Amino acid sequence: MSGGPPEGLHDAIEASQDGNDRLQQSVLVGWVVVAEWAGVDGARTLTRMSGTPGGAIPPEWQTRGYLHEALFGRWNADS
Repeated sequence: MSGGPPEGLHDAIEASQDGNDRLQQSVLVGWVVVAEWAGVDGARTLTRMSGTPGGAIPPEWQTRGYLHEALFGRWNADS
């Protein structure tokens, strides 16, 4: 992995799909990560981060589109 967060996340997401024949010869062009955190007091918080190759932050509409599709789009059981 190279670079810091978002570049490092981009590289890690890309590497996580090695061996996925459905994505063979595909290029990762954008992503969204949602994470849940638990504080020492038990309070829970959600955060989100999005990115593109080179660490650029995508426009808000694109990030919202990724999240909407992830929740409401058809799931491919072969992925």
